[in-house]
Amino acid sequence: MTASSMLRWLLGVDIIPSDATGLEFAWQRPLEPWIWLLVVTVGLSVAVFSYQGLAGSKRLRVWLGALRALTIVFLVALLAGPLLRLPILESKPDWVAVLVDRSRSLSIEDAPSAVGTRQSRESQALEILADQTWDEVSDGRVVVWIGFDGTTREVERREPGPADGWDTDLNLPIEAALSRLAGRPASGIVLISDGRATRPLDQSVFRQLQARAIPLFPIPLGASEPVVDLAVAEAAAPASAFVRDQLPFTAVIRSTGGSVRGPVRVELLNETTGKVVDQVELTEADFREGRCETVLTAAGERAGPNTWRIRVTGTGSDLVAMNNEATVTVDFVDRPLRALYIEGYPRWEYRYLKNLLVREELLESSVMLLSADRDFAQEGNAPLERLPRTREEFADFDLFVIGDVPSGSISDLQAEEIRYAVGDHGAGLLWIAGERSTPMSWRATPLDDLLPMRSNPERHDERVHMQPTPAASRAGVLRLGEEARSPWPAALSPDGTRGHLEWAQRIDMSTLKPSAEVLGLARGASGATWPLVISMRYGAGQVVYVGTDETWRWRHGVGESFQERFWIQLIRMLSRGSAPESGDAFRLSVEPRRPETGLSAIVRLDAREAVEAETVGDGPLEAQIEEMEGPRRGSRAVIPLIREGNGWIGNWTPSAAGRCRVRVDSARIGSRELIVDVTRRDMELGQPQADHTLLSDLAARTGGVMIQPNDLAKLKRVLPKRSSVSERAIVDPLWNSPAAILIVFALIFAELVGRRLLRLA
Repeated sequence: MTASSMLRWLLGVDIIPSDATGLEFAWQRPLEPWIWLLVVTVGLSVAVFSYQGLAGSKRLRVWLGALRALTIVFLVALLAGPLLRLPILESKPDWVAVLVDRSRSLSIEDAPSAVGTRQSRESQALEILADQTWDEVSDGRVVVWIGFDGTTREVERREPGPADGWDTDLNLPIEAALSRLAGRPASGIVLISDGRATRPLDQSVFRQLQARAIPLFPIPLGASEPVVDLAVAEAAAPASAFVRDQLPFTAVIRSTGGSVRGPVRVELLNETTGKVVDQVELTEADFREGRCETVLTAAGERAGPNTWRIRVTGTGSDLVAMNNEATVTVDFVDRPLRALYIEGYPRWEYRYLKNLLVREELLESSVMLLSADRDFAQEGNAPLERLPRTREEFADFDLFVIGDVPSGSISDLQAEEIRYAVGDHGAGLLWIAGERSTPMSWRATPLDDLLPMRSNPERHDERVHMQPTPAASRAGVLRLGEEARSPWPAALSPDGTRGHLEWAQRIDMSTLKPSAEVLGLARGASGATWPLVISMRYGAGQVVYVGTDETWRWRHGVGESFQERFWIQLIRMLSRGSAPESGDAFRLSVEPRRPETGLSAIVRLDAREAVEAETVGDGPLEAQIEEMEGPRRGSRAVIPLIREGNGWIGNWTPSAAGRCRVRVDSARIGSRELIVDVTRRDMELGQPQADHTLLSDLAARTGGVMIQPNDLAKLKRVLPKRSSVSERAIVDPLWNSPAAILIVFALIFAELVGRRLLRLA
């Protein structure tokens, strides 16, 4: 053992390194100077008292007294806890958190580039991350890199990962940064983002930043000035229809980032052929608060699912191309439309309308005139000898037309079956007002619920003119011009010569039921208007009430074109709800028709009749969901369908956008399938303009500074210096060391030897 190791053993030094320098002597329980003076005084007093009166050598007695006093002082010193202390200075560097936006909005190409063109915000972000300024910022600092969209994760500076997040929550990355910086000297938080957020910032986040005095330094991505963006915000069409039915496709076009420059073209393309089947041009005047609704028209040429694409293009620059299109799928049935027209007496409207039904292609009509003699041959191309009586007989029809018929002509049982066909099977019901019975006679009957007004209208005997509402355009009805978008014919306007109706019912707007929608208005000579053509949803079907029977007057001098278009459009619209039935015993459906990812949808398999459901039994069925597009194409999921009423129902939560095949295949019911378009609400591209105002506000409220991408060197100058130096110490106690114990024993032994020399006990 070397002298050094011997000394470490004697002093009991185990923790302090052998090569340590700058050792300090310290006390575990330091005593005040006056206490030490008192201890020395007491020790000397005890020594004097102990050896003052003893016989023997005076010099020896003095040495023995000194030993006793020294022993007392040394024991008190050991009680004070002597120790060796090695002070160590530690420097704590600044910490900086850098938050990097990884959402889909970074794909937008509106960021300035070095060559004067536009580049994507992602390219701009990667240029910022590659700048050498970050090496200077990292000198003497700890930099934490956090990527974010709707979630957060740690990323590498030069490889931050794909920018493909579907939403942005700024609260999450700031809270994650605050958590990482907790208990550390934080210079600030750097936010590299376009400011686009799908969730507002919580005030609690601001309070945390302000309370901890952590400034935010945003680096804005994208254009500082808004760039115009056109988008197909909504696209809709009827879920089902008959082949060659002219369908309305409603498109809502949204313009953000400024006014529309030049005409905007909206096109409807057949997805199969790629051909444009209809188009319309919009101007700046058509947009109200950045939105414009337009209607396009197309017909399905084949049975089964038919898909169309709605596309919008403008003459100026467009910020995002990905939101310029939307697809709509309609399921078509290739069979004749079946209508039952019941009329009370042969009024003029009846005489022309029944001929129109007979002439219409792809329409099978049965016309029943109740006032006719028994020998009268009922008309229509599928004539009946009597009204239907059973549910099966009523199920043969897609549409019921009830004219001026007294309710007593139809039994309550027959009325119940009509209500069932409309509400449960999606059939349509068309009321044609009359002077005698409709709607007055139908109050307090099973069909009272299928009238769109709560009380009976008054009779208005003065001339009126009809005019369509925007709701009629969306529904694809009351389009009486040569073209689908032709204006209301001038001949039918108040200034025209053929548009007047001699009488109409005056329906009070306040009496309409909540689900009623006005398709056409009556305008009197005074200019007053009131509902004249009213539609209403009822269960799976739809009802339309026409408050006049004078449309035959539109024929004068021009023929049947106006009247024919008016009635055929209403008939086809009302019949679409029953198109999927096609006589099938079971109907497969998904609600809503276009489910969204992450939201629950309902898969239903309904039986037409209770007896059909009973034959299948109460056991569950299974629906297979197959993804037809995207990286998971061909993958399948199975969901159980539980018996409920006359059908089976199950919950489905789509996980990916795209087209899916929903299929129920069972030996008990056979095979049924449905094509469903799953959509994903694009929160990122729905409002694509960068929000630099938000970023500037964040900087101002937290004491930070906005750093422009072309001035990154400024970041190193404005980041505060918050590094700190702290001291810690390594200590080794001496009071329990071998040297301390040896010294105590040596003092006591020396005193004992001296006392023996003095011959003391």
